[in-house]
Amino acid sequence: MKKKLLTVIMTAALSVSMICACGGGKSASEPAPAADKAQEETVEEEAPAEEEAAEEEAAEEEVAEESGDAEAASDVTYVDGFYANSGNDDFMIFFYETSAGDLAYVNDGTNEAVAEYTVEEAALDDGTPYLVVTVGNVTLGYYEDGEDIYIVDNDGNAYAAAQLSEDEAEELHSMVTE
Repeated sequence: MKKKLLTVIMTAALSVSMICACGGGKSASEPAPAADKAQEETVEEEAPAEEEAAEEEAAEEEVAEESGDAEAASDVTYVDGFYANSGNDDFMIFFYETSAGDLAYVNDGTNEAVAEYTVEEAALDDGTPYLVVTVGNVTLGYYEDGEDIYIVDNDGNAYAAAQLSEDEAEELHSMVTE
């Protein structure tokens, strides 16, 4: 199960990395504005060769990534995790570090997601501050009050939570997702 979870985490991380690396901005293969017409002609003639070289390099990197998935999966380090149960739903937040960036697994009782995450501050109706972890479109909050930990659902309800070791998190995840 550990390998399955790590594979999901790494796949998500690689997908996010690829999306970020490929998005926006000016393409590297687009020629820079030239000072004169002679330079423009030279750039235009070299562009197809550069494009072919870039495509070959991308294909080589993809093969290297595929062969390095097992190595990359061993790069995932469990940081911390929390679990709570409302009586009807299981809530989980697990944090991981990788060389590609920080990841979180969030299960809000209905949906689950694994990817890079954002954290925002929020407050309960009584003014208690808590952190909202967002992974994709799945959000879940948590806060610590001394030794006690609480998970906050999307409706603002707080549930007593337990802090989990890596083994406990993996075991719990496998029981809930089966």
